[in-house]
Amino acid sequence: MSIDRLIPDNPGRRLLSVLACSALLMLTSVGAAAEDNGALAGQLDWGQTYRITAPVAGKVQAIEVRPGEHVDQDAALFRLDTRRVEADLRAAQAAIERLQLELDEANREVGKAEDLYDQTLIALREVELARIQQATVAARLAEARAQRDRARADRDDATVRAPASGRITRIDVSPGQFVNPALAPAVLAILGHGDTMRARALVAPDRIDTLTEGQEVTIFVGEYEFSGTIDSIGWELVGEDEDQGYRIEAEFSPGDDAVLRPGQPARIELRQNS
Repeated sequence: MSIDRLIPDNPGRRLLSVLACSALLMLTSVGAAAEDNGALAGQLDWGQTYRITAPVAGKVQAIEVRPGEHVDQDAALFRLDTRRVEADLRAAQAAIERLQLELDEANREVGKAEDLYDQTLIALREVELARIQQATVAARLAEARAQRDRARADRDDATVRAPASGRITRIDVSPGQFVNPALAPAVLAILGHGDTMRARALVAPDRIDTLTEGQEVTIFVGEYEFSGTIDSIGWELVGEDEDQGYRIEAEFSPGDDAVLRPGQPARIELRQNS
C-alpha cells in the first residue's frame, strides 16, 4: 500500500509524503550502516599448507593416517619399503670393516718402511709408496663411511613424518604404489597446519587506507568468536568490476575446541585504529 493512500487529501498532503519518504530513507540508511559496521565477509583457510612428498624412492608399504586425522609434528605418516636401503647399509658396513683392516695393515707397512728408511736399508721412494697406499685405503674407507651414512639417512627418510602439527586433508597414494622423487615428485598427502588459521576477505579501495598490518580484528565463524590481527594487505586489485578489492588476511588461533575447515564462511569485524 502506498503512503499516498494512508494520508488524507488535504493541502499538506504533498509535504507529509515527502517527510514520510525521507524518514524511510533515513531508517534504511541507519539499518545498512548497522549491518555493515565495518565487517567483511570472508572465508577460512589454513595458516599454512604442506605438500607431503617422499624424499627417497620406494614402494609405499603402509599409510599410518587417514584424511581428517589430526597429527602432531614428526608423527609417522607413511612408511616406504626399506629392503633395498637395508641391503645398501649392510654392504656399506661390510666395506667399512674390510677397509678398516686394510688401513690397519697399510699403517703397519708405513711404520716398517719408515724404520727401514731410518736404518738406510731402503730408499725414500719405498716410504712414499707405502704412504700413498695408506692414503688410498683411508680415502676408500671414508667413502664407504659416507655411503653408510647416506644409507642410514635414506632408511630414516623412508618413514615420512609430519613437518608440523595439523590435519591431514587429503591422501593421494595407496599402499603398494611406487614413488620416485627424482622422476616425478609425487604428493603423498596435504597437511593443513591448524594451530593458526587465516580468514581472507576483499576490502573496497575506498576503505583500504583505514587498515594496517597488525591491526586487531574479531573473527566470527558460526557460533565461534576469535581475536586476531591483520597479517597481510594486498597491493593489487583482485576481482572484477564493482567486486574489485584488495585482499587481506587475518590470522588467529582457533584453539583445540573449535573444529574449523577451510572454505567456511567467516565475518571479519575491523577495529578502527585509535
